[in-house]
Amino acid sequence: MRRRGVIFDFGNGVNGHFTWDMLERTMKQGFWPDTFSTDWSVASKTTGVVDFPNVMSKFLMFGMSVSQIIACATVNAARVFPAFDDRGTLNVGAPADVAIMELRDGAFEFVDNYKGKRTGKQCLFPIATVLNGKRTPARA
Repeated sequence: MRRRGVIFDFGNGVNGHFTWDMLERTMKQGFWPDTFSTDWSVASKTTGVVDFPNVMSKFLMFGMSVSQIIACATVNAARVFPAFDDRGTLNVGAPADVAIMELRDGAFEFVDNYKGKRTGKQCLFPIATVLNGKRTPARA
C-alpha cells in the first residue's frame, strides 16, 4: 500500500538545493527526510554532491541513524515510486541489487551547495555492488 500525504525527499542537487543552516534547522525540528536523491552528473563532483553515499553520510552529522539512512535510500524510496516496487528488498524473487558499504570513522569534510563546509565523524564508502544477484567488477 502506498503512503499518502507529504513525502520529504532530500534532493542534494547540483544548484542551490540546500545550505547547512537550512538542513540543521529542519533536523532540530524533527523534520527528517523520507527519501534521498541526487541529480548526479559530471558537474556534481564539484558542487558538493560527490556521490550518493556522500549524500547519505551528510545525515550522520545530524544524528540520523545508519538504519534510518539506509531506509531512506532503499525501502522508503521503493514504496514511493511504483517503478521500484521490486526494489528496496531482498525478498525471494526480488532482483537482488545491493550496494555494500563500509561505515568509517574519522574526519570527513562535506560540502553544501554554497561551498559551506562541515566536518563529520563518520562516512559511508561503497565497497562492492551486486546487480541482479551478481557481483559487479570494481571500477578504477
